[in-house]
Amino acid sequence: MKSRLLHALLALLLPALAAVAQSYTIYYDNSETRWESVGIHYWGGMQTEWPGVEIDHVDGDIWAYTFPASPAGVTGFLFKHATLSGDAYQTADFPKAPTAGHIYKGAGGEKGKVTDEGAYSGTPAPKTATVTASPKTGARFSEQITVTLSATPAVPIHYTTDGSAPTAASPVYSAPLTFSATTELRTLTVTDEGVEKTQTFIYTKRETIKPVNGVLTTDYYCVNPDGKTGSNRTVDTKFTKHSNTNYQCLADNAFTNWTNDDLICQGVARDIASAFKGQHEYPVIDSYAIFAAYDSDNLYLGVQYVYAVWDAGGDGKSDNDRHRPWMMDGRIMLAFDLDPAKEFEGVLTNGNTIWDADGKYNVMRNGTDCIWLGNTKPTVGTPALFFPDANGTTSYDAPYCVTFGSEPFYGVANGLLPCIEHIWGQSSLGYDPEELLTNDGFVDLIGEVARDKHTFYEWKFPLSKLGVTEQQIRDRGIGVMVIDTYGQGAIGSTPYDPAVFDNATTSYSKDPSTSAEKEDTDVFTFKHARIGGKLSSSVIDLPADNAEEAPAEYFTIDGLRVQNPTSGLYIVRCGDKVSKVIL
Repeated sequence: MKSRLLHALLALLLPALAAVAQSYTIYYDNSETRWESVGIHYWGGMQTEWPGVEIDHVDGDIWAYTFPASPAGVTGFLFKHATLSGDAYQTADFPKAPTAGHIYKGAGGEKGKVTDEGAYSGTPAPKTATVTASPKTGARFSEQITVTLSATPAVPIHYTTDGSAPTAASPVYSAPLTFSATTELRTLTVTDEGVEKTQTFIYTKRETIKPVNGVLTTDYYCVNPDGKTGSNRTVDTKFTKHSNTNYQCLADNAFTNWTNDDLICQGVARDIASAFKGQHEYPVIDSYAIFAAYDSDNLYLGVQYVYAVWDAGGDGKSDNDRHRPWMMDGRIMLAFDLDPAKEFEGVLTNGNTIWDADGKYNVMRNGTDCIWLGNTKPTVGTPALFFPDANGTTSYDAPYCVTFGSEPFYGVANGLLPCIEHIWGQSSLGYDPEELLTNDGFVDLIGEVARDKHTFYEWKFPLSKLGVTEQQIRDRGIGVMVIDTYGQGAIGSTPYDPAVFDNATTSYSKDPSTSAEKEDTDVFTFKHARIGGKLSSSVIDLPADNAEEAPAEYFTIDGLRVQNPTSGLYIVRCGDKVSKVIL
């Protein structure tokens, strides 16, 4: 009697359980997109990491994906080519949760619309064995990468690494695989019921751009672009105190004072530690560009800070001023190279770095011989220039510490300089810092927030305080580097220095949700941007590209790459041919 009752209950329950199992499956009609393999990316209550996951081929143009849990919290999804990325290989977003058992169709063309075609009544999705790879497909590497595979349910994994289709005669995975070149890894699994599934995983070796003489120059990073070293002119600075505000002092004329002719360094956005770990942190300190000018009395500097890192997984973009540097009592650090015969690390006589009481954080070994430190709130605290003593250390005593008196000499302006038409940065947060050594993955972030959400700082340094003259700047030049800090350690710099990213993804000791860059020791070895003087380089060192139809690249006679050549004498390289031209 009990046995018959149990069988009766099972007869009722099994169809229901089967329906639940199938309830999380959706289908895709690939007849218009015609991709060789199909993937899905979704977000909301649960989500996939880009570039999503590969889905199963059912029959003909029909593909299927079974969610690991109810997708009720999903707020949107799209379909894409399983291995290729770009607008031409993905559909538009479908901005709502998927309906279980429905089939969706992607229109052909770039980001074609996804339509819900209703309930699917054809061949059901197969029960396959899915391979999971770590790192995931799409990962990039500089030297080599090691990939581990697992299958669910556990079955043998046949694989190939030459792009050919795997078969039952292909090698069986038994240990992690290491690749030192771009590789297309393809796998084959077969369930106990004989259902086959193939998957493809792409691992791409980066084409990194090597820094030359301590300077990284890419399509986005540029130190002294087009040979510009600032302007020999007077800048009409005006600083007005606002004592009962957070910003304390405004640079009233900043947005009419500067043009591209004054640009001495172009950085990128999102090249700070919080772009990798700790996106929730405010304010955001991300220097982007440096502008410079000088006359007989003063050195004028302008630094554009951009707001391109925000709490992407929580509060989103700030709708008030909490993201601005002047919303905290933080520090701004400028490293100068004023005299080619002098250098110091920026360490006090007690062994600590300046403004630090418990160790070394930002150590300079790049020709720095003067460091300015000030509050992100102008007129707050005692900003000062620090110079080395005979032993190569510094102190808070004169003449090694030079202060500025009560009159404001720097201030802020909320917004973006009119001459800045693009804000280049990596397309996503949490990327590998090695991507900064390439030209890949950068997009224009100019439209992410309103222009007035960014922040600009402007300075007027008396040359007498710096200990240099106009003639010295004009003849031999000086250097400057902006160090971004949040806490004690550097989290970024302009120009680029890789030291600020060596612990970017390591957890901060006081808060594992943010980056250890706030407390580690960063040793700076990359060079400053130059102001005045004559830049030196060598045309002989120009690399040669053997591509027959390579685009023309222009360089000054001193070997500096020029993005937009005007009139004058240039060295032009086209492929492996180098010649002089007059424009």
